[in-house]
Amino acid sequence: MQPLELVIQMGPKDLSLGQAPARTSAALVLRDTVVMKPAIIVLLTAAMGFGQLGAQPPRYEVASIKPNANADVSFAFRIQPDGTVAATGITLKRLMMTAYNVQGFRIVGGPEWVASRRWDVQARHDGVVSPDQIRPMLRGLLEERFRLRSHSEKRRMPVYKLVVDRGGAKLPAGKGNETEPAVRVAPGSIQLTKATSATFASQLSYALARPVIDETSLSGQFDFVLEWTPEPGEDGGPTTAGLPPGTEEQPASTRDGPSIFTAIREQLGLRLESGRGPVERIVIDDVQMPTAN
Repeated sequence: MQPLELVIQMGPKDLSLGQAPARTSAALVLRDTVVMKPAIIVLLTAAMGFGQLGAQPPRYEVASIKPNANADVSFAFRIQPDGTVAATGITLKRLMMTAYNVQGFRIVGGPEWVASRRWDVQARHDGVVSPDQIRPMLRGLLEERFRLRSHSEKRRMPVYKLVVDRGGAKLPAGKGNETEPAVRVAPGSIQLTKATSATFASQLSYALARPVIDETSLSGQFDFVLEWTPEPGEDGGPTTAGLPPGTEEQPASTRDGPSIFTAIREQLGLRLESGRGPVERIVIDDVQMPTAN
């Protein structure tokens, strides 16, 4: 099992996302380097569960959560392989997205400050932890310090289904065993290396702020680039991605290009179909400002 490490650093102009294991079900992200629009934070979760239930996870022995009063909206977020958390200027909603392994639009309820107030977080566990224990540890920290109480529910909601177009898929197979899975995302661009169709569907969920279900039945790994010109608000805006209000939008990498729906069909031989389906969400029942350390 590869070590778990999530690195996010974001300023008004760019965002980079760093190493994590090449896993799909419980992974935070694939091992990669990403530069992308601040309104999109990518978690490569081909299987979008909220984490496995099991034995009581370890707890952080030392934890500090303080309000961030910086005037700019830059933030950094790092989870090391030993579970150590270091975050600056991060919202509770963004922390929940990682803790529960969900996209921002799947988190509902709670007061306005969940998505707007920013915090500096430091947490450390002195023992040995496994990658599968890190999300539950982070959930425990939020439950303890923010008095967060939540439950999951399934609702039938609008979804997109990713299917193969009539002319057949045009996805090039991944090349070489030495290449590691990777993703690069920018406004109007998704570049995937050794990625599955389920991973691609997950990325589209972030780009469209709506669940995308992989119904292509394609197997294997693929290398490809998708380029399009986003419509205003297509990704749901900064708060959908757990980013503070006021985060600047970046211009699309492709101007006067096709829509994402046309690009998927013309460039990849796939298409998106609108539908409805069960969507699992995290509902905030109660939450409080953290107490002083």
